[in-house]
Order: sequence, then C-alpha cells, then structure tokens
Amino acid sequence: MEIQITGIRKHVAVCVTESGGMECGVRSSVWDTPTPLHTWIRAHADETGHTEYKKHTEEPVNAFSVPVGKAGQ
Repeated sequence: MEIQITGIRKHVAVCVTESGGMECGVRSSVWDTPTPLHTWIRAHADETGHTEYKKHTEEPVNAFSVPVGKAGQ
C-alpha cells in the first residue's frame, strides 16, 4: 500500500489547563498554517491565565494499492 497526501495540513489547538477540577476544553479555529494557532494560544492564555495546550495537526491522505513490480517507484 502507498500513502498519498491529498490536501492541505490543518492546525488546531485545545486548552487542557485544569480549572475548578475540570479541563478547560476550549478549541481554537482550524487554520492552514500554525501562525494563527500560536496567536490564538497566546490570546487565550492572556485572557484566562491558562498555560497548558495540545496542538493537533491533520493531513488528509489516501491509501492505495500499487501494481505488482511498481512499489517504491
């Protein structure tokens, strides 16, 4: 099987700072580049004092069969 990237990588973050015994859970918008994501994290941190985040990257891909004898070409 081969893997082919089929779209643009997406960047998103979620605030995982615990507040009042629960995780904040606020999610950012989704962007094509990480720069606005970093801006969102800074803004959320400034507004709330929260300091822990998880960044996620998604990249759409397809898996497909390669004809026999053509793998790796």
